[in-house]
Amino acid sequence: MHARVTRYEGGSPEAMEENLQRKKHVLPTELGQTEGMKGIVFLTDRESGAITVISLWEDEQALQASEDEAVRVREEVLESGESASVQHCEVALLEVEQSPPATG
Repeated sequence: MHARVTRYEGGSPEAMEENLQRKKHVLPTELGQTEGMKGIVFLTDRESGAITVISLWEDEQALQASEDEAVRVREEVLESGESASVQHCEVALLEVEQSPPATG
């Protein structure tokens, strides 16, 4: 599994909710929406206004295949005064607590 880590900095802390909603609305956040995408995580630093988005990909080829679209979307969601940095990583470990199945 591979990940793209995108950190958006320079956004206004006071406009965090609007900025976060804009990114959630434009970025492909639905599973199956983008081939090979396995998950997405949004992290916020409400003090600085920074937003970090971690997208998870089934393999390096899927990550690379999504790069052109990622560049286009990144430019679309940048707010005035905001910058974005990007890093690609191999996921060495991923553990997520699963909710128990609903009973009923």
